[in-house]
Amino acid sequence: MLNRIFTKSFLTDICICNIFVPKRLAGHSKWANIRHIKGAKDAEKARVFTKLGRQIKVAFQEGGSADPKRNLQLSQVLEQAKRMNMPTATVQSILKSCESDKSQNKKYLLEIKGPGSCFILCELYTNQLHISKMAISTILKKHQSKFSEGGGLHLFDEKGRIEAEHQSMINKSQGEILELATDHAIESGAEDVTVIENNLLQFTCGKTNLTRVVTELEKIGYKVNSAEIEYVPLKLQDLQDFELDHCQKLYEKLENLPEVVRLVDNIA
Repeated sequence: MLNRIFTKSFLTDICICNIFVPKRLAGHSKWANIRHIKGAKDAEKARVFTKLGRQIKVAFQEGGSADPKRNLQLSQVLEQAKRMNMPTATVQSILKSCESDKSQNKKYLLEIKGPGSCFILCELYTNQLHISKMAISTILKKHQSKFSEGGGLHLFDEKGRIEAEHQSMINKSQGEILELATDHAIESGAEDVTVIENNLLQFTCGKTNLTRVVTELEKIGYKVNSAEIEYVPLKLQDLQDFELDHCQKLYEKLENLPEVVRLVDNIA
């Protein structure tokens, strides 16, 4: 149950899921700021659409249907594509190609021990895992990192994460926003909510409830900017400034690989 009593410690040491860990959203840590700024500069639609295309194909393969009503995973990816303004014609073309696609791209999750003993989960969509791992291994060796088989996954939990904004909260204080958003979280079935900045909020829910929570938030009047199932860290790892620099360079190299769709870390 989502606790409606928010103390000072809750506001400054809140979790991003239903597990309490230090808050590290944009504007609240050096690493979050680095990633937040880079994300704003990295709005390269071609690359984003390529990764979404891979996700659509894998969702089709894993769900066994091109009908979003019968394939929840596909439905969630298509919603994300819609929010990213991916052309409908492009989406339909990808779905049509799935029927004849023999490449059989699959989803893989690689565990990486990064600089300063942080852990990074690297999600891939590929039909050539061995070749992809070789390319990634070369990058890791150059950035004080290595594969960590079975060493990092237990440090994360899968949750639905929704970033949304509500116009009525623009001129309210953070306390007022959080109080109102808490009521909305309870009403929509979310487990937790945090303020990212201004009127931008992050709701967290169980991974099987993502679609329902999004629908309920939209009914309340929220504009949903993103909604995904993600791995969230149970405990965060503090890094020195030079280690953060190494991580930033590592991220840049990994994100340039077309088969890398998502990177998740436990960096404070």
